[in-house]
Amino acid sequence: MNTFFKMRYHRDLPNTYKFNQITIIKNHNKYYLAFGIIYDESNISLISSKDFDIKKAVDIDLNINEITLSSGELIATNSKLLSRAEYDLAFKRLQRKQSRRILKTKKEKTKLSHNFKKTQLKLNKIYEKSSNIKKDSYHKITSKLIQEFDLLAVEDLQIKNMSKRAKLKNIKAKSGLNKSILNISFYQFSQYLEYKAKHNGKFFIKVNPQYTSKTCSVCGNIKKNLMFKDRVYLCEKCGNTLHRDINAANNILKRGLKSFGLGISLEDYKLKAFRIS
Repeated sequence: MNTFFKMRYHRDLPNTYKFNQITIIKNHNKYYLAFGIIYDESNISLISSKDFDIKKAVDIDLNINEITLSSGELIATNSKLLSRAEYDLAFKRLQRKQSRRILKTKKEKTKLSHNFKKTQLKLNKIYEKSSNIKKDSYHKITSKLIQEFDLLAVEDLQIKNMSKRAKLKNIKAKSGLNKSILNISFYQFSQYLEYKAKHNGKFFIKVNPQYTSKTCSVCGNIKKNLMFKDRVYLCEKCGNTLHRDINAANNILKRGLKSFGLGISLEDYKLKAFRIS
């Protein structure tokens, strides 16, 4: 049996794209048509290391409150977006209301009311809106970065390790941190950046983040006693003073450039790329 339905087409695709697979997805009582595509990569020209401009290389350090670029720029993440925060607040309020209803029905051994189902539909809509705001924000940020830079390095973050259960005395604080980490969706942001870099002939590199926060980006000294609350990095050896996240971003970029085959001197690093004062 053939079924016909109306579809809103998002945008036209170039002739180099070919449809490979079509999937119908149901999400919160809405249907989406997802197209899998194949495109010809032979037309994409990669930048060679010979023509590479170091000023067009950047590291993106992903944090809960903001995205930090090695150039010194701080970009607010979805958790700081007022529009999304409003939806998150409404979501939590309705979620608590639903939890109370569930507990009540279990205690009184009754069925869930029609109001419960209506509230659940509201929850679904709020969650979807909040999720769409995050996706839209990430698409705009990643597209801007792809336009501005030729080489993009990010931390190869292991979310499972980052959101491990804490010891008993720290369990409440760690639980809140874990929720924030999962809410930010580091993987989603990195995935957007990777496929856009590939499509535009830019270089995308994942770097081991070990000791990037504790290592001085100028002299390489490791500050072992650096605490999470310390937001400014002060090197005890050379006196380098930087925002903690920018220092980490500089280290990640240096590792990314090294893996790309570009070893850079301290002067190049200071003057050409980041102009560290």
